[in-house]
Amino acid sequence: MKTNFGSFLPQESADLKHLIEVADQCEKLGYDSVWAYDHLSPFWMRSGQALECWTALAAVAEHTRRIRIGSLVTNITLRNPALLAKTATTVDIISDGRLIMGLGTGDRMSKNELPSYGYSFAGLIERVTRLRETILILKAMWTDEDTSFADKYYRLSHAINRPRSKQTPHPPIWIGGKHHKILDIVAELADGWNYWGLNKHQLAQRSRYLSARCAALMRAPGQIVKSWSGTLSSLCRAESNRSGMFKKILTELRNQSDPDTRYYIASFGPRPNPQSYEAFAEAVANLE
Repeated sequence: MKTNFGSFLPQESADLKHLIEVADQCEKLGYDSVWAYDHLSPFWMRSGQALECWTALAAVAEHTRRIRIGSLVTNITLRNPALLAKTATTVDIISDGRLIMGLGTGDRMSKNELPSYGYSFAGLIERVTRLRETILILKAMWTDEDTSFADKYYRLSHAINRPRSKQTPHPPIWIGGKHHKILDIVAELADGWNYWGLNKHQLAQRSRYLSARCAALMRAPGQIVKSWSGTLSSLCRAESNRSGMFKKILTELRNQSDPDTRYYIASFGPRPNPQSYEAFAEAVANLE
């Protein structure tokens, strides 16, 4: 089975031209995808600067032709699900059907970021419930003539989403997260699962849990794309040549993933050495 790979866009550079150049380089190197994160003020940057996720994706979609584009991950707290359905549909049309919709509940780093923009940071149960309701609304608005919905947090009355997205029945939905309650939703509703920062024992435990949940729902685990994401910027900065980067990246990927992982997505920071992208592509090829 083919191993796919992608790269985060360097939104921290706050330079749209640079984002487009990176996407173009990745497309030429055979990358399968480029991704935008959904932090309005990235917690890992002192300046807090970054281009916004969905407007950046729309711009990159317009300037690329083959490579898929995705959000990793859209924070469901920031947007009403019906508006998100319309936004994603528009970007899927701009990209001619290349969008992957990544969703997440926000993590502990969002506790400061969200309130600073006037959003509340709810507890895990509420955020997970909102995630599930968001996915149900997205799927309905992408496939139904009109959508009426009423549950704990969201209500819609005959909402219409036209024109339709290019992909049928809709863009693939990935969920990022590690909590068992999130994995429950992955098993039920998602096309992909993204993980990060897990050691081998934790990854094996989460994978077993997800497989069991899929079995209970009569889904084959192989129906869900399993993907790793992580930051390789400091590792690449420590090496001056591509060969050294390749060896360190390959070791890192083997230490942080398992043989069932079929997609790798790396971040290289705001102004990476262009050889980082080449070394990562080579390392992924050697995992097969």
